[in-house]
Amino acid sequence: MLDPESAAAIGADLAFSETAQVAVPDVAEINVQSVTDNIEYIPAPPVPVGVDAPIVELTSWGEPTLQSMGLASWWPSGWMQSGLENIHCGLDLPWWGTIALATVCIRCLLFPLVIKAQKNGAKMANHMPQMQILQMKITEARNSGNQMEAARISHELANFYKEKDISIGKTVMVPLAQAPIFMSMFFGLRGMANLPVESMKTGGMYWFTDLTVADPYFALPIITSLSLLASIELGVDGTKLGPQSANVKLFLRALPIIMLPFTYSFPTAVLCYWVTTNTFSLVQVGFLKIPRVREYFKIPVTITHKPGTLPPKKGVVQGFKDSWANQKIVKEIEERAHFDEMRFKRAGQGPVVKTYKHNPTLRSKKIIDVKPKLKK
Repeated sequence: MLDPESAAAIGADLAFSETAQVAVPDVAEINVQSVTDNIEYIPAPPVPVGVDAPIVELTSWGEPTLQSMGLASWWPSGWMQSGLENIHCGLDLPWWGTIALATVCIRCLLFPLVIKAQKNGAKMANHMPQMQILQMKITEARNSGNQMEAARISHELANFYKEKDISIGKTVMVPLAQAPIFMSMFFGLRGMANLPVESMKTGGMYWFTDLTVADPYFALPIITSLSLLASIELGVDGTKLGPQSANVKLFLRALPIIMLPFTYSFPTAVLCYWVTTNTFSLVQVGFLKIPRVREYFKIPVTITHKPGTLPPKKGVVQGFKDSWANQKIVKEIEERAHFDEMRFKRAGQGPVVKTYKHNPTLRSKKIIDVKPKLKK
């Protein structure tokens, strides 16, 4: 039971609650403008991050694909980049091994062309005396201005080539096929190194672990030049240059020395490819010099001609002087023939040249009255 004081307090509270009125405003009476003025600006809801972001494709090495980085286009250099990426990811090879394997595969595909060039080169070497005699006759006929005789001997030389199955085009067939491949690999590897592809920074070996920068020790440029010089001396792609190509061979010998300062700044990825292809050329030259290999591929045996059957060899300077003198003579003959042709054309189209004292086509203005004498 409650005591009298507690009961009296509870009764007083109940009496107050019954008499008190709480002022609750009506919703219709609320001033909206006064409420919104006191509320700060509420920003728009944020856009979820990454909803529209492109999905980057990754290779098996956990790096972006070359195509996602702007490489591997439809240009020939892009085809080379795609092939290198497939070998790199498919066979799980480092980049230096990928470059070497791709180079060997490409050179093996070109090997049938090398065999054709070898056969053609052997035939040219075996029939060199007859060819040089005909070429000397053509030069003499041109120097004397006898174009008819030069054309006749040239036709005879063409028939000789056809009879002996010799083609000048097969001599340059291999370099022409290798040139676009070399340029595609060069620009493809340089583009990958300049980007750079991150995995190529650790894709080298020995002292050149970073394939995206130049060789810090200048070793690869020197190896590249020496291997190229050795390939030229032994015969480029197995096709040895003849004695008449002394000027060409001199230029090819100077080429490795000339290009050495320029290769210093090349990325090591490019030089890795260059050294590999030069090494393959050296191995190929030695392989094609084996007699059984030449017999298997039906390459004719090269005949060693007697010194008397070939024209005397000329030095580089003397050969250059003779070539320059022959060109001057041919040019003078051509200019003389052109001058005679122009004179003949002017004589046929221009006015008649006066070669007489009196023009018979004009009438004389003086009238002579001749009267017959009368007989007396």
